[in-house]
Amino acid sequence: MMPDYNKAATKAAECLIKYNIHSFPVSPLPILEQMDDVIVVSFAEMSSASGYRKRDIMPLFGKNRDAITSVCSDNGRQSYVVAYDSMLPFPLRQRALARELGHIVLRHTGCSEENTAEALCFAAHFLCPRPLVHAIQATCLRLSVDLLANLTGIFEQFLFSIRRLPGTVVSSGLNRFVRNQCMPFVLNIFEYYQTALPADGSAAVDFGSFMDGYEE
Repeated sequence: MMPDYNKAATKAAECLIKYNIHSFPVSPLPILEQMDDVIVVSFAEMSSASGYRKRDIMPLFGKNRDAITSVCSDNGRQSYVVAYDSMLPFPLRQRALARELGHIVLRHTGCSEENTAEALCFAAHFLCPRPLVHAIQATCLRLSVDLLANLTGIFEQFLFSIRRLPGTVVSSGLNRFVRNQCMPFVLNIFEYYQTALPADGSAAVDFGSFMDGYEE
């Protein structure tokens, strides 16, 4: 069975609209916490409550050490427990929780390569939606990996992997709605770049020189 990338991308757009995401980077954690039938808990919280060490708890959840979702069924009703590593850097935590959000939104009930591919596709379109990219292209901003990484909070490696995803078809109405939702954010960024940063690029910090002579 092939992954349904069109469905994953469409659900990502619907999720952006449903939760009124209009600025970036997106944090999936508050969305998961407000969803019905979803309990979100960190490995650290589980360790504190159980008395077991975090490193002993994490292997119980399988190979995913960043985040994992357990599915419970009761009389045909599904509920979810999302466990995650709260100590991860934001981009890694963001990607992991967006993937788990994808599993829930796509109503996955088991672990398979197809489900994983769909969840990762959902995460990519949720964290870096194509309408956001198109909104940036509509301005005079130079679309670069650095700019997208700054705006979305995504590591460059993940951005490169997003470019390799299969093409997807999302209804023009959904894409247009998401783009309109993103546009005020993009225009604000555009105004900032136009007015706040010197044209000669002198605002760039030479981190190496800044650290010269620094001692802990």
